[in-house]
Amino acid sequence: MTEMMNDLDLINAELAGGQGPRNAFGRDVQPGDDLTGTIIAAERRHRTVDGQPLYWVDRKPSTIQAGPAVMDSTLIIQTDTTDDEDDDGQRYLRLDRDVKKALTTALAAAGVKGVAIGGRIEGFTYLGKESTGPGRRYDGGTYTPPAA
Repeated sequence: MTEMMNDLDLINAELAGGQGPRNAFGRDVQPGDDLTGTIIAAERRHRTVDGQPLYWVDRKPSTIQAGPAVMDSTLIIQTDTTDDEDDDGQRYLRLDRDVKKALTTALAAAGVKGVAIGGRIEGFTYLGKESTGPGRRYDGGTYTPPAA
């Protein structure tokens, strides 16, 4: 079974010279790129821009502290994919609106309401940009909950 990690493990890996998990669907993503692996950690962090924390003001992120904190949720996935000798195969999947939509579909098909550490995501695929408006389209693939 894959070793589960917590925030302290991720911080210590970065301090030891590692770069931490890589973005599963970064700027260079191409249609057809996919993600398969086991969830080993989940993070929630206050979003920042240039070191300044962001808050919701009039339904928009702002550095003015006049609303609730803008929080990012991220899953850390252990994959079998490595791009170079420094790559440990870990990828992060930021749960933005588009990723949530695809993942929710996969969870419903699996008959579960949420993800769990040890759960497996298979074939989560970037399909391309939305045809109308901003955003991305994903196929959520399949989700298998961890064994009980």
